[in-house]
Amino acid sequence: MKKILTSAVATLLLAGSLQAATNTVDPIEMDFAKMNQYFNSLMEQHLNTAALNNINYPRTDILDTKKEIVIKFDLAGIKKENIKLTINDDKILTVEGQKKESTEEKSKEYVKKEIFYGTFKKMIQLPENCEIDKLSTEFKDGILSVTIPKKEIKKPKAKVIPIK
Repeated sequence: MKKILTSAVATLLLAGSLQAATNTVDPIEMDFAKMNQYFNSLMEQHLNTAALNNINYPRTDILDTKKEIVIKFDLAGIKKENIKLTINDDKILTVEGQKKESTEEKSKEYVKKEIFYGTFKKMIQLPENCEIDKLSTEFKDGILSVTIPKKEIKKPKAKVIPIK
């Protein structure tokens, strides 16, 4: 019985070493495997950062009527003092701020945590016919509403030039 077990083990070892000797590893496949491993580690490192977690924050509704544009930002849990709203000369409306987490909440061990905390910034390009000097804002129940009246843009009329 001992001879049979010894020969079986020797056969398995020999077969394994022969298989290893006949399998050649393609260097290109190895490079792709390394790149894949590197890419996966980068994704794991950065998926939990605030920059990726707030990529679509704050949630936004935009209503475009004939007379005005109304933009609503869902900023639940954020104090008005922590919100900054700006508009530049290129008519880009920017809302930015910070949602702070209490130190008591940070110390707890969560099973799942989806509520966003951290800094955020969202930019929206406004159309040319917005009257940015007349915009109004309202912050109520965690919703920041920005109402921007629209002006009528007169299209230039084409003058027909006679050909002589």
